[in-house]
Amino acid sequence: MKKIAVLAVSILIFFNVVSITGENKVKEMSEEITTYTPVICGDEPDMKDNAAHFKYFQNDSHIIHWYEWWYMNVKCEDGNNLLIEFFTFGNLNNPLTSAVGIIFIFMREDGSTFESVKGYPGIKYSLDYEKCNVSIDDDIFLAVNESFYTVTYHNKINDVSLILNLSKVTYGIKAIPSHLQDWEWMEWHIPVPYGKAEGMLKYTEDGKEHVYIIKGRGYHDHNWGIARKFTLKWDWGEFSDERYPISIAYGWVGFGSSSVTGGAYATNEITGEEIYLPELHFEYKEWKEINGFKRPSKIHLYGSNENFSIDVTIKLYKFYIIGIGSVGTPYLFGKVKGKVILHGHLYDINTTGFYEHHFFTFS
Repeated sequence: MKKIAVLAVSILIFFNVVSITGENKVKEMSEEITTYTPVICGDEPDMKDNAAHFKYFQNDSHIIHWYEWWYMNVKCEDGNNLLIEFFTFGNLNNPLTSAVGIIFIFMREDGSTFESVKGYPGIKYSLDYEKCNVSIDDDIFLAVNESFYTVTYHNKINDVSLILNLSKVTYGIKAIPSHLQDWEWMEWHIPVPYGKAEGMLKYTEDGKEHVYIIKGRGYHDHNWGIARKFTLKWDWGEFSDERYPISIAYGWVGFGSSSVTGGAYATNEITGEEIYLPELHFEYKEWKEINGFKRPSKIHLYGSNENFSIDVTIKLYKFYIIGIGSVGTPYLFGKVKGKVILHGHLYDINTTGFYEHHFFTFS
């Protein structure tokens, strides 16, 4: 029975990760990427920006392709890492055409993972349209205020218990919306580019109880939109250097053959700036095949404007296989080095963080 439960969890993780990333095994991208010049965005996201958005779009004729998720990761001081995501997919007014649940992944220092998913038809959940306050099966992803978050996760399978708190340090990011391609679009906000994370994790595996004190650099973002999951083109990365502190994030997205919209963002404790494509340049310098997927193992990111200059290189440091053995997808953990100038102040960046790459063609 335990093996069946573990297999079911692995299948849920794999298909939820595939749904989020919209991919299968891929070829290296060789075609030229067309960029889209954006309209400048506003200030950092407020409490309502981080609330749920489904009801505002529920009558859209393509609502079956709805997605929204609240994501948090922690780069722990002891070398372990974790991520947790509360997700909603599809037409939430119809339980037969929607999915709601929680994904939790603990990534050990040695590269192995512990994975857990909670999601089933009819799962109890609630959404708040005034602030981030998501409840799924009595677990919460909650903004206590604009600077403090609490997340819990429990699962009877493997006796999982997670309590996690995140205190915001650097200025939030309201990233540029994706360029509308027909009816497809995407929004992405980063309420906490870097925060101090603390908590406790307990779980049982192979008959042994594991207990971890969580302490490290946390990150939280929020994504929503309407898109066919297998047409999304997507790059993302986040890196925070606590010495200053400063946060760097980048992201660009496109749909099918559409142009790509996105940029890079830097924030400190009091302000933030951005550079958008095409003023921002990115170059994939090296590639690595991981479990049948090609992923960039070295990226050069550079560009400048009046208030913000960036010239950094991201190198793959380690990866984690998420899902079912040989068909699991790689999740990338990188090291970034280089220079950022924000409002005339020079930052010599040398830190770690997660990054993703989902530009693909089906093989």
